[in-house]
Amino acid sequence: MRARAAVLVAAALLSLPFAGCLKRSKLSHSYALDPLPAEAAAAAPASITGPVVGIERVTVPGWLDRMQVTGRATSGAIVSDDYSRWAEPLPRGVQRVVAESLVVLLPDRRVVTAPFSPRDTVEQRVELTLVEAGRQADGRVLVEARWDVIGATGDVLARRRSTHRSSPTAVGAAGAVAGLNGALAELSREIAEVLRTLPAPAR
Repeated sequence: MRARAAVLVAAALLSLPFAGCLKRSKLSHSYALDPLPAEAAAAAPASITGPVVGIERVTVPGWLDRMQVTGRATSGAIVSDDYSRWAEPLPRGVQRVVAESLVVLLPDRRVVTAPFSPRDTVEQRVELTLVEAGRQADGRVLVEARWDVIGATGDVLARRRSTHRSSPTAVGAAGAVAGLNGALAELSREIAEVLRTLPAPAR
């Protein structure tokens, strides 16, 4: 009995430091990007009349393709927050948000995301590469992107390089995510405007 009691006391004493660490540990948070709200949409037409738009998988630099929310320090160094993570891979999140925002901005068109179904005839594909997407040392969020619109036969219908900045009021990762939402909304509006000006594909 004495040996058993000694073991229980030792186990209890060993557990105290770990209990203290658990009590003091910082909680982690998960964040997801948000598309433009539905109320930003124009009046929906009676039917889908425009071309089918496809959003390809988004390409990001390796330093952005991680689960932590990242930003830039004053020296330009990349800073990541281990307690603030993306709820989904950032390339997938950007693809989803741009597609959903284009649904709002282009109600006369059907918007799909890669991988495309064999049943979909995608007439205009948007290929998007993010060069920069994060909070900068001055507090603003910067999104720099290269993107092309590709026709059904593989020809380049439009090619752009875009820069969008937003100034979120919240601090920390929450502000960085809010700023990225704002910058991606402006990028989506730019893509939608270019898609509107392209001639309708022959069918």
